[in-house]
This record gives sequence, C-alpha cells and structure tokens, in this order.
Amino acid sequence: MHSVSDTRQGRLDFIRQQFPDVHTTLEFQEILDNPTIDAVAIATPVATHAELATLALKAGKHVFVEKPLTSIAADAWNLVELARSLNKTLAVGHVFQFAPGVRKLHQEINSGKVGKVFHISSTRINPGPPGTTVDVVWDLCPHDLSIILHLVNEMPTEITAIGHSYQWDGLVDNAHINMVFPSGITAHIHVSWLSANKSRLFQLFAQHGTLVYDEMLALDGKVKFFSNPIDNRVGAKDSDAQKLFYSTGEIHVLPLEQHEPLRMECDRFIQAVLHKSPLPNDGMMGANVVELLSRISSSISCQLSATR
Repeated sequence: MHSVSDTRQGRLDFIRQQFPDVHTTLEFQEILDNPTIDAVAIATPVATHAELATLALKAGKHVFVEKPLTSIAADAWNLVELARSLNKTLAVGHVFQFAPGVRKLHQEINSGKVGKVFHISSTRINPGPPGTTVDVVWDLCPHDLSIILHLVNEMPTEITAIGHSYQWDGLVDNAHINMVFPSGITAHIHVSWLSANKSRLFQLFAQHGTLVYDEMLALDGKVKFFSNPIDNRVGAKDSDAQKLFYSTGEIHVLPLEQHEPLRMECDRFIQAVLHKSPLPNDGMMGANVVELLSRISSSISCQLSATR
C-alpha cells in the first residue's frame, strides 16, 4: 500500500500510527496524479462511488470499488463501459464470492454432484448499522445477490419484493425478495435488521439433495450436503410388508479451503491487473447487482404505495 486518502484527519492520524510507511493525504486527487500508483481501492459512501471511480479510471488507474458498485444502475453500467474502453480492470468488493463456503457450493454445482438446481433460499439478519443512509436491501442484499448470480450464472427474468419499516424511521428494515431465472430456478432472500440474533443461512435445493451453508458455524461445519430421503412405502405390495422403510438420507460435512476471503479477493484483483485474468467480482457482476437492487427497490416502493 502506497498512499491513503480520507477527508477525516483523525482517520489519517490512525493510519499513520498503524502504518508509518504509508503516505496519507486529505486530497484524493494527489493519489490520482501520482504516476507510480497503478491501482486504487475506493471504500467511501456508496453515493460517491460513481464520481470517484470515474475520476480514477480517467486518471489511468485500475479500480477496486467497495460494494455496491454505485447507487444508480445507469452509473454502474457507465463505469463498466468506461473501464472497458480504457482497458482497465474494474472490480467490486463482493467478498463472499471468495469465501470458502461459497467456493465449495460453486464446486459442487459445477461438478454435477447435486444435479439440477431447483430453488435457493438465503436469510441474512442482524441488527441494523447506526447512522445508516441506506435501507436493509442496499445494506445486506448485495451479498446474497452476488452469491446467487455467481452460482446460477444468469440474471432473473422476474423479481417481486415486499418490505416494511418497523423501527428505522422510514427506511425499509425487513424485506422478502422472490426471483425466477430463465432456467426455471427460483430464489428467495430474506434480509432484516429486526433481530439481535445474527443469521447467515443459505440453502440450495437440488435434484440429488440439499446443500446447506451456515456462515455462523465453525469452518469445519459450515457446509453440509443432505442426500435425498429413501422411501419405498408408496406403491408397495402386501408381499413387501417386511421390507418397507423410510430413511432421511445421509448428511455429509464438506471439507472447505482454509484461507482469508479478503486476502484472496485482493490477490485476485492484483492478478487481474497484472495478467488480465478473469474475476468473479468484475464490473459486470457489480453492475448486475446494482441493477437487481434497483428493481427490488422499485418493487417495494410499488408495494408500499399500494398499501398507503
């Protein structure tokens, strides 16, 4: 890391204390003007992402932007096109694509072990962040959307959503999202700030069984595969009476890689800058997520307007 810029002097003082060799500045433009800096990471309020990323790309920098990519879908697609036209890498901080659990789900699906995927259910619940300027959809859903898009590799054709504001003074703090994909896969996402009990539960229902990914568990138990039950009772003849049985199927704990997702994400970004290697969290993925967030927000707005 060469330089850090922040508009808050206190944060820069903290950086200097922790990393005395890192240059700090209040002026973002100073970093853009430095020809020895090839890439920048932008971790600022989402409303500033489009402007700062545009300036960085035009200054000849490769750009890593914290999720979500932008607050407006058109701005996200503009960044994708700008990066393409300038031959620069644009990446978005969808870190769960590098999480051992999600990587295992991706491997199991691609290997064909689970068979055809039918339905995905994702629950992401925790207390809301203080002083937030975005609702629960824009706060939590980017994770679920990026994971689902990464696994199914297609955009939904239908989205419906309902949301409510119970405690957050006009901001939606509880939402349910339903999606239908061209392949016939369906998905449901529940995001909420209403519970003090943090939950990160992802379930994938498929032809040969169910994959369950619980991010709150220890690494050696996060992902399990539940094979289909065995039931020979239906259609059995009287002569088979002694052979009738029902089994719930086997439960397999799947081994996971042991690595830090954020470190892998940063390493993959560097490799993409140096070697143009593909990224699962590239600008296209980031723009698709913003597109879906916008559609979800529109669906909730329509629902709320109809109930007033």
